[in-house]
Amino acid sequence: MDRVIYQAYPHFYDRMIKFVNENKTINGCDICFVGDSLTEMMDVNNFNNLNCVNRGIISDKSAGILMTLKDRVIDTKPKTIFLLIGSNDICDGYTIKQISDNITDIIEMCKEELKEVRIIVSTILPPCYYHDEHVEQIYPACRDILRIKALNEFIKSLSSYDYVTVFDGYKVLADENDSLRSEDTLDGVHLTPLAYEKLKKEIIKIL
Repeated sequence: MDRVIYQAYPHFYDRMIKFVNENKTINGCDICFVGDSLTEMMDVNNFNNLNCVNRGIISDKSAGILMTLKDRVIDTKPKTIFLLIGSNDICDGYTIKQISDNITDIIEMCKEELKEVRIIVSTILPPCYYHDEHVEQIYPACRDILRIKALNEFIKSLSSYDYVTVFDGYKVLADENDSLRSEDTLDGVHLTPLAYEKLKKEIIKIL
């Protein structure tokens, strides 16, 4: 299959070293959150008193998760995996097929190793397309809304797996113009604390 070429970077290595060290004291968890900066920057310590781990890495892509799946996810022995990935893949120009192949491999490999696991896959959030002062235009410029919608259609199709639940994060935070609201973003793509609370409120409903 056509695969995404992936190049690691210093923050990626730092986070992976942290994860490997954490794994030495983790004996299972309720939820493993895995993804990119949107996950790393999320406070996962307040989900109905569930035992959660945060395995997000800033700037990560689907191939980054795929190649680190054991140390990053499987070794935490989660009951549930929450996956939010794909925005940076789109920004870097990878095809929808490349991204969807990687996401498919991630969920199938997780299920193969963790027979009883439940996997929640979130749709991709839109960037903010408004030209407000705090919005850095580099973020929306590389995230074409039609490509985001195409990837989200694929993600929604994953509900055909009996162990996968699709969480529509896009629906939670996109406005009537298919944009992240200006007040919900720090810079055009990363979320404010209030936006995270909106997401977490909806995530809790499906846990």
